[in-house]
This record gives sequence, C-alpha cells and structure tokens, in this order.
Amino acid sequence: MKPCLALFICLWLVGCSTLGLKKPQLSLVDIHPATSTLLEQNFDVTLRVQNPNALPLHASGLSFDLDVAGNRLASGLSDQAIAVPALGETEIKVRLHTSLVSWLKQLGKVMRTDGKLDYQLQGQLEGVQGLTSVPFSSSGEWQLP
Repeated sequence: MKPCLALFICLWLVGCSTLGLKKPQLSLVDIHPATSTLLEQNFDVTLRVQNPNALPLHASGLSFDLDVAGNRLASGLSDQAIAVPALGETEIKVRLHTSLVSWLKQLGKVMRTDGKLDYQLQGQLEGVQGLTSVPFSSSGEWQLP
C-alpha cells in the first residue's frame, strides 16, 4: 500500500508542476489547398507554436477549431509529436478538413472583402509533458495570397 501511495504523491506533484506552465501561443502562418473531393475540402495549415516557458515543451498532438469571420470553417486533429525549445518557437503542419457547404460560405464572404480574413483558432495541445492538456486560443487577420 505504501508504494502505491508514494507513486500517487509523486504523480500528483509532477501534475501540479505541469499546471504551472505558461500557456503556449499558437498562430496561423499559412493555408494551402490539399487533395480534396467533391464533398470535402482539405487544407494544409501551418501553425506557429511559441513557448514562453524556461523549459522545453513537449506535446503528443493537438486538436483545434478554426473560425473565419465568426463562423466555424473547419476542425483539425494531429497526433504529430510537438517539441518546442525553451523560450523558442517551431512551426507545424496540420491537415484541416471542411465540408463543401462551409467552404462555399467562406468563399462568398472572401469575394466581398479585400482578401483579408479575421480568424480565431482555439483548441488544446494534448499530452503536454506527457501528463495533461493545455488549451490555447488566438485570433488575428490572415491575408489571402
């Protein structure tokens, strides 16, 4: 019983130290069309992950939603391992999926603007430091090429 209690206390202390991490910042860098079908459009999205912590950040993947002009465009998942150096940044590429209806709605809005899209990116890094999930949220403006 004592070994189990000691293990539980160690895991609890490690979990508490992970909760002290500052939240990483994620931002949209680029979007490129990928192979698509009639009913589903795919995009390769490049995200920048910035680590404001004095310790390297390791995550087992991420999940996120991308809203454009206030409407959900798509959701994405990745089991790609993410490693960001202490006080550093890295870029990752993620495949994003959207339906034809969602894409056509957004395309119509883009045609009525000057090619600038307001976006909001929200989700969570999974398995941060092997223990927990850390939410993220960012917003900005992306200029179409």
